[in-house]
Amino acid sequence: MAFNGNSSLFKHLQVEVNPDPEALSPPQPIDNNNNDSGSSVLGWLNYEVFRRDCLDRKLQRHHITGIAFSGAVGVGLFQTSGEIIALGGPVGALLASIFAGLVIFSVMRCLAEMVSVRPVAAPLIDFPHTFVDEALGFTVGIMYWIANCMSMVTLTIAASMFTQYWQSNFGITAATFILLLALFLMNACGVELYGRMEWVFKWLKITLIVGLIILMILIKAGVGPGTVDSNFEISPGFKSTGFLKNDKQPAIPGTGGRILAVWTCTTMAMFQFMGGEIVLVTAGEAKRPMRNLPIAARYMYLLPVSFYLVAILFVGLNINYLDPRVYHSHVSYYVHSRLEGIQTAARSPFVIAIENAGIQSLPGFLDACYIFSALTAANTALYVSSRTLFTLAQRSSNVRIRNTIGRTNNGHTPLAAIMVSFLPGALAFLAVRARERAFSELIHVFGRLYTGPMLCVYAAECLAFLRFLSAIKFYKRTIDRDGKGYREKHYRAHWQPVWAILGLVLCTLLMFFSGWAAIYDLAAKSPGVNRADSIVDLIAAYLGPFMFFTILASYKLLRRTRIRSIDDMRNVWFVKDASDEEDRTTRRNKRVQRNRFYEFLSWVR
Repeated sequence: MAFNGNSSLFKHLQVEVNPDPEALSPPQPIDNNNNDSGSSVLGWLNYEVFRRDCLDRKLQRHHITGIAFSGAVGVGLFQTSGEIIALGGPVGALLASIFAGLVIFSVMRCLAEMVSVRPVAAPLIDFPHTFVDEALGFTVGIMYWIANCMSMVTLTIAASMFTQYWQSNFGITAATFILLLALFLMNACGVELYGRMEWVFKWLKITLIVGLIILMILIKAGVGPGTVDSNFEISPGFKSTGFLKNDKQPAIPGTGGRILAVWTCTTMAMFQFMGGEIVLVTAGEAKRPMRNLPIAARYMYLLPVSFYLVAILFVGLNINYLDPRVYHSHVSYYVHSRLEGIQTAARSPFVIAIENAGIQSLPGFLDACYIFSALTAANTALYVSSRTLFTLAQRSSNVRIRNTIGRTNNGHTPLAAIMVSFLPGALAFLAVRARERAFSELIHVFGRLYTGPMLCVYAAECLAFLRFLSAIKFYKRTIDRDGKGYREKHYRAHWQPVWAILGLVLCTLLMFFSGWAAIYDLAAKSPGVNRADSIVDLIAAYLGPFMFFTILASYKLLRRTRIRSIDDMRNVWFVKDASDEEDRTTRRNKRVQRNRFYEFLSWVR
């Protein structure tokens, strides 16, 4: 798929935010010279199903935040946190979560300011395309699509395995089929109904997390007939298999080992902290993008990050990281593969704390909640991947791709993009069928194929912001970042470019050193870790970044693109205001000076 910087969509991005759907040109037929039956069918589909070439602007601010929050909260907090606690101890897990939250904070500060200046469709692709290089924009789009497809697969597998908690005769394969069907049907409905569903999902998840935090506080206070077994401390060093009561000897002891343990935990924690950027994916369907997107990008991610930090703190106060029920990498506590424990909620640290407290009725209920959380996060991943693919198709120079994947039905739903993005869901059947054999490592690979590419995407956005700042300084007479007008109309992130540099450095380091533990296990022949497991971990860690740089280099060689010069950014600062947007100065005068606290609360709904 070639990336056409001169396509009609790109021109649209430069001048207009809210197009008139009735002004769209009719679709071009796929092949006018071929009159066989196959061509007739394709021609009918092209005219009846792929009639439109724009999305429907129906999403309000609460829909946007609902989609982003639902996508950010999957199973990482409830399940992956146990593995992090086993490796770094409760204190190490909390420190790793703080560092992961710092990365997200740095990246979102950059995105929030850029989207306030350029509230265009597909901003995650547009920013590196406009401020760095066309090849980088294309690569970001492709890898973001792949990452979210892999996220959908991983979350679907997790949801289907959670269904086995009750040990019924309902097989994982049947559960996977039903869950995938539900994903497709929810995405195929109109975007307004989809936004309303995600808003409901958001509040259900908020209720779940708040309830778990309160329950952890009560358990620590002594609620329940059982005894809480906890040790709130950092691990004695690094050991890739985690620590057990009978084996506390670290592979790398001391302060250096603790630092490496926290670093490894940070790479794991990134999976559960990512997702705040989803607010920008809704730009093409946001009803008021200039008003809602900057505020949502500025504040929304703070909610899941805050919940994660508080939840990790209190569950760490109620669990012993040496407990063998906590998920330990490479340790076959359950009888089959080393990943068998993720099939139910039995290894969730919250469930273990509840069982230790002697509360019998909640674990089954929580497993059902985990199914819901995984399914709705997978639902958002399919939405994000389909909209990303839709944008890439509209920018493609291939007419056939533009006239199919780059079009929508009469309801302005990109069905073709949804169908293509849905196809990787078949990989869920492959992993489920292979879970009793050595290929169970596929589940681990799918999860890493989300984290690795996302780190590359985040680094690219931070780089784009640094170029954005350089261009603003050059065109200070055109757009003055230090002026009063800029502050009134746009969001100005404080302490920049410190946050952009910090985000770029941390994402790059996490990306390049995410597989160091596997390299160490291969070199040191760590006990309890076989060579095949280490090789799979190493491939999983670096496959995403390898694909990113391969696509980037290939595109630059084939299309001979160059890095944007400052002169190329002369006319990128002003987009035509959407018809639904009123002047911000007028709007401020109409209101009785709503303060920043009100602005902060306005997106919570």
